[in-house]
Amino acid sequence: MTGDQSDRISRLIDSLSDQHVSTAWNATRELAKLGPDAIRAVPALEAALNGKDPTTALWARYALAKIQGDIPGTLPFFISALTEKKRIWAGMAATALSGFGPDAAPAVDALIPELKSARTDDRWAAAWALGSIGNAAGGAVPALMNALDDADEKVRWYVAWAIGRIGVNAPGLEAAMVRALDDTDDDVRAYAAMALEVIGADSEEAEAKLSQMLDEDNENLRGAAAKAVQRVRDKRKSEGI
Repeated sequence: MTGDQSDRISRLIDSLSDQHVSTAWNATRELAKLGPDAIRAVPALEAALNGKDPTTALWARYALAKIQGDIPGTLPFFISALTEKKRIWAGMAATALSGFGPDAAPAVDALIPELKSARTDDRWAAAWALGSIGNAAGGAVPALMNALDDADEKVRWYVAWAIGRIGVNAPGLEAAMVRALDDTDDDVRAYAAMALEVIGADSEEAEAKLSQMLDEDNENLRGAAAKAVQRVRDKRKSEGI
């Protein structure tokens, strides 16, 4: 460890007791990114577990799991936090779960109901966590399909992104993603194209819609459509369609 990194860890430890809770939250997350290199922050993080702010305690627990490597032992806390809405926003718990990636697979069933939460932040954070889990979140695909109609565009693009990251096909999914290509938000459309590429779409409608997107002004949208339409054409050709 360099001297600069050691000094940074010291500053982050000091920030855990900052009177502005957002500063403490950011400090815990930065310590989590350092993993085992931040082992000397453990006593301060453990002290934060008993602090007045429940969200700081949540992020401190997250950092401890990343530093000490005990994600399985920590998951029950975060799963419980998803439904304990009086003290901790479910969106915060879901955001933390997203940082555990595939190791958060046991949380899938608890995350699915949050896609219908009254809080926008809970919905997009749940989609983010499910997408971060990946293939093991395949059981959430039907619920994610329904969430493609969410009134909030941020929720919709996290949902489309999650479907592509999970990469598990389901009845009606291709048609749902083709419809998402007509979304009013370009990010949703791009993630829908990426999802169609991942799940191996092969319908004429998918090919036609994606081909139309090749003339879009948005470069990212054109790029996503180009990759997806090539995948569709290759699959149709291989299947003799």
